[in-house]
Amino acid sequence: MKVNSVYKDKEIGFDGDNRSTILKIINSFPGIRYRDILRLTNLNNGTLSHHLSTLEKRAMIKIGRTENSNITRYYPASTPSNETLILNYLKIKTTKNIILMLQQTDQATFNEIVDHIKKAPSTTSWNLKRLVDSKIVGRKRGQNVSLFFLCNKELVKKLVAENNKSLLDRSIDNYISIIDDL
Repeated sequence: MKVNSVYKDKEIGFDGDNRSTILKIINSFPGIRYRDILRLTNLNNGTLSHHLSTLEKRAMIKIGRTENSNITRYYPASTPSNETLILNYLKIKTTKNIILMLQQTDQATFNEIVDHIKKAPSTTSWNLKRLVDSKIVGRKRGQNVSLFFLCNKELVKKLVAENNKSLLDRSIDNYISIIDDL
């Protein structure tokens, strides 16, 4: 009898508590990466991959991929696309620093951004280009300088407030910056 119950659960899409646990993690930490889910659930690689694939096929989660990067993040299905894009960049240390700086000022020059984030001009330029191409940051060209600004400052402010809350997020950011520095 128990075997039939387990079989029926698998047939309708529930595999014990694994999927509900994964959903709770993704809902609690929008933008979480695969390895972090793996570590939190203690599932093996194949099992987690299967559950995430099933959740995506059933439109219970969204997968966000950052352009020009191999970074994949997982979001609740209810997260709007424009928010997943901004959240992707808020999880990357350098782009997050640029976004946070622009959130506090109306606009900034390239040199002001370089000075603020303390990165090489080439690194700053590459990250700004990604943000401009994604339409998170806008660019006004003046006579001698370009001015950068947030395209949707209110949405960014809301997302920063909602997602700047947990120790796990800070740990994930530290982990990502360590990997980025390698």
